[in-house]
This record gives sequence, structure tokens and C-alpha cells, in this order.
Amino acid sequence: MKIRSILFALTLILLNLPIAAHAKIVIASGAGYRSLVDKLADTYTTQTGNEIERIYGNMARVTAQAKNSGQVDLVLGDKNFLDKSALDCCASQNVGRGRLVIAYPKGKNFSGVDDLLSAEVKRIALPDTKRAIYGKAAMEFLKNKGVLAKVEPKLLMVATVPQSASYVVAGEVDYAFINLTHARKVADSIGGYVVVDESAYSPITIIVEQMSGSARPEECRSFMDFLKSDTAAKIVASYGM
Repeated sequence: MKIRSILFALTLILLNLPIAAHAKIVIASGAGYRSLVDKLADTYTTQTGNEIERIYGNMARVTAQAKNSGQVDLVLGDKNFLDKSALDCCASQNVGRGRLVIAYPKGKNFSGVDDLLSAEVKRIALPDTKRAIYGKAAMEFLKNKGVLAKVEPKLLMVATVPQSASYVVAGEVDYAFINLTHARKVADSIGGYVVVDESAYSPITIIVEQMSGSARPEECRSFMDFLKSDTAAKIVASYGM
């Protein structure tokens, strides 16, 4: 593909015709999907030559930037959150299903929700429960399992999934709620992780939405089409979705 692009550019030069610069779209995503988005974007760029700039943060920050900056073309995140955000979007594409996990440091283990109640467990990290979907899912999980009141004094709230995971990596908490995608990314740096009961929290459907005001609609459609490909599907699956 790169060779063909180079040959095409050389042809334009020989014909004394202008070479159109590749459009560079901007995608804003929840921080817990950074590794997935990076892989998808890098693969897309390799195939097409079109680069993608990326913005990461909790979903409240991501949607605020998408609304106010005028520079965001695509937004990736939880469908329910994006629906409530009421972004001005013209198209959407399903990416996969998000899964909540409990991660633990090296030297520890997790055998069930009762482990969270142990007197030896002092701190449990989780993402922002108001701005990050996995923080909300964690609170919903604890409530539906009937342990929230007992566990709440142990909870350490941080901004994002990666920050929650960083406390596990550093061994500064006993457990942390994160998503499966990020858990796989840091698997070598932690003791392990367990996918929690998915019936104990609302389903998390991850989608990409195209902003109506994007100045690069053709590139947006090109990337959305890429997400429908077998290549993209295999990447998504490899990241636990």
C-alpha cells in the first residue's frame, strides 16, 4: 500500500499536479481504551497512510472537549454515556463490549467478592464514579452484590482506569476496578485479574460516534469502514472485547 501511494505521488509530481495532504482526523476516547485505540489507529494508518490524532481522558472530559473544542472528529466510549451527553453526531459504529475486572498486585489473589470484606484489605482503587463508566460499573457491582456499605470506607477514587491500574502496579492498593482491555495491557506488571459477574452491572457497549461538525467527513467514514473490517474485528477481540 505504501509503495502504491509513493508511485501515485511521483506520478503527480511528473505531471506537475498538486499533491493533496492526507487528512488527519482527531479521535477522543476514554483513557481505558488507549491501547486499543492506539492499535486500531496505527493499523489504519499503515493501511491507508492517513494519520489519526488521539485525545484520552475520562468520558466527561472527552465529551466536553468534543462539544467545546470544535477539533474532535470522532468519539469512542460507552454508548449509554454518549447518549446522555447528547453530542451532535451524524453516524455511529459499534466497536465491542466493555468488561469490568478486579485487578490485584503481585503476591495477592482474588477468589470472590468476600475477599473485599477482609480486614486485611485496606484500599480498593476505582475510577471516578461520576465521570468514568468503569467507576460507575464498579459501584453498581458492589451495590448489587450487597457489599457497598462495608467496602465504601476502603474505596480510593481516582480519575481514570489507567490511574486505578497504576496503584495496583505500584502495590499501593489491595485491589482495583479497571476494564479488561487495560488489564490485558498491564498483565505482566500485576498479580492478575478476574472478570466480575457481568449480570451485576449494566451492559457496557463501546461505540464510535462521528461529530456532525467534522471538517473531515470522508476520512471519518473511511475509519468507520475500517472498524467493520476483519482486521479491526481481530484487534478488538484481542483486547478483550
